[in-house]
Amino acid sequence: MKNIYFVQVGFEFDGSVYLPYAVGTIIAYCKKEPQITSEYSFSDIIFKREKLADAMAKIKEPYMVAFSCSVWNIEYNKTLAKMIKEKYPECLISFGGHSVDESGTLIESEDYIDILTFGEGEKTFADLLINLKNDEIGLTDNISYRKGDSIIKTDRSYCVSLEDYPSPYTTGVFDEIVKNSQGLELLSVLETTRGCPYSCAYCDWCAGKKMRFFPMEKVIAEIKWLSENKITYCFCADSNFGMFDRDIEIAQHLIEAKKKNGYPEVFRPCYEKNSDERVFKICSALNSVGMDKGATMAYQTLSEDALKNIGRKNLTMEHFSNLMKKYNEAGIPTYSELILGLPGETKESFCKGICKLLENGQHNSVSVYHCEVLPNSELAQPEYIEKHKIETIKVAFNHIHSAPKKDEEVKEYSYIVRSTATLDRDDWVYANLFSICLQCFHSLGVLRYFAMYLHSLGEVTYYDFYTALLNFIFESDGKLNKMWTLFKEKYENSLSGNWNYYDEKFGNVTWFFEEGAFIEIASNYNEYLEELLVFLKKYDFPEEVFSELLKYQKLLLKKPFEKGAAEEFSYDFYSFFDGIIKGQEKDLLKVKTKITVKPKTVYDEVSRYAKEVVWFGRRRGATIYGNDEVACESL
Repeated sequence: MKNIYFVQVGFEFDGSVYLPYAVGTIIAYCKKEPQITSEYSFSDIIFKREKLADAMAKIKEPYMVAFSCSVWNIEYNKTLAKMIKEKYPECLISFGGHSVDESGTLIESEDYIDILTFGEGEKTFADLLINLKNDEIGLTDNISYRKGDSIIKTDRSYCVSLEDYPSPYTTGVFDEIVKNSQGLELLSVLETTRGCPYSCAYCDWCAGKKMRFFPMEKVIAEIKWLSENKITYCFCADSNFGMFDRDIEIAQHLIEAKKKNGYPEVFRPCYEKNSDERVFKICSALNSVGMDKGATMAYQTLSEDALKNIGRKNLTMEHFSNLMKKYNEAGIPTYSELILGLPGETKESFCKGICKLLENGQHNSVSVYHCEVLPNSELAQPEYIEKHKIETIKVAFNHIHSAPKKDEEVKEYSYIVRSTATLDRDDWVYANLFSICLQCFHSLGVLRYFAMYLHSLGEVTYYDFYTALLNFIFESDGKLNKMWTLFKEKYENSLSGNWNYYDEKFGNVTWFFEEGAFIEIASNYNEYLEELLVFLKKYDFPEEVFSELLKYQKLLLKKPFEKGAAEEFSYDFYSFFDGIIKGQEKDLLKVKTKITVKPKTVYDEVSRYAKEVVWFGRRRGATIYGNDEVACESL
């Protein structure tokens, strides 16, 4: 028997690691073919990012080692593959996955690679093994391979039906991993469809490909397996979950599984881009049992020029605003995402775009990501790069929410858009700093109620408020200035790619800048508030309103060590802000009220607060006390 090894390594996140789903699907598919099982033996899957020597020790007399390549493991794969080739020169090395450029350049530059596979791997890899057995490798579609001194690329074909694709879960591919996973939390992937009707230029997921469905009985059986094997976290790999009626049924099966066994605890889908009633029903159901962090209201950009350049259409602002009202009235958290660096975006359009989300009801959570160039996306093509004058930089892969990688044997890298024809380097830096400011002080909540109050008067826009705040930070000489100056220096020295925040007091975990800044401020709130009061007093607040609004802001912001509190007010702030959030704006009434905050959890350690409230809770708005922790009564 010829030994086949698979490598799909992922990083551990606080003791958690994903099951190697991609290679698992290939193994399950291959094992249904007698021609393969009679010739080949499938050995250990290397799925944890262990020391290279330890990984090498697991590989014995390999006929082939196949690597699943993504941005977070491609350099590790290259290094390990070289070591294998040196020790076992006759071993075939195969690379596939998202980081394998379909132009085939990887096999040209890396002489230890024998075969590249393109696109979906199951059928291609099964055909490859059968054709290798018959010495007819050239009959395999979707590959490049070495033949003497030449590199041959075969025809490109696409799989259509998913009816005969066995599950790696229910066929036992992962049974040994689960059996030997003591002390390690296993995370999972659930895939119910493949394909995407959209063709966003920055995406290489499955853009422009026909939507196809895995059989419902397979999906239901996988949910049962995940639940019975106590898999806590399930990521849904569908491009647009909630697009089809059957997704409601799938969500219900997940809910029933959790009610029965307690697992999966969390189901994290990427929802259909143009959210509708179906997605609302699914979010409502999942939220009722605490399985989802909230509904995605992804925009990526609000610039019409950028939308045109990336081939994307957004919800209209009217539709977005109505959806926000609907979700907020139902008490379902939502979050919105933007991408910085898309061609056509300007500094002004980006910064005003974030604020437009606030104006239309998104006060709960906004996240901003850097535009990353993925090998098989339209954005990565030379003609596209030239057309939009895209400058990319190779930076160290940002290991967010994991332990700092100080002793990495192999570093991974990302290719980030640093400037375009419409966004120069300085503007890119400014846009980053503005987004950090807005996310920290509004989305995470440090000054959210002050900004909302001023905006409600119609005198100060969110854009003006956060522009002024950022200017104030850089003009002051306090702790906030030191923090944002550090962020600025790191972005200006962008080749380092060291774009995360670390403080051992918050746990052995790295954070997004806005998260690190927020945890620091929330942990020392009164001290930072002294600085911020200088800024706030520049605005013309009625004195009584200002002092009570300050008291309200301090009370509602969730901070570590708090055991609960009650405050009396001369104004009904609670109804006032609740009306703004629900799109039912009311006047601020002078009515005596008492607000009592009773935290569900008292966080006696900053590190636990950081993990559970900021990391796990950010998208559901956990940094502000929710309705289930707050009581308001008239006096």
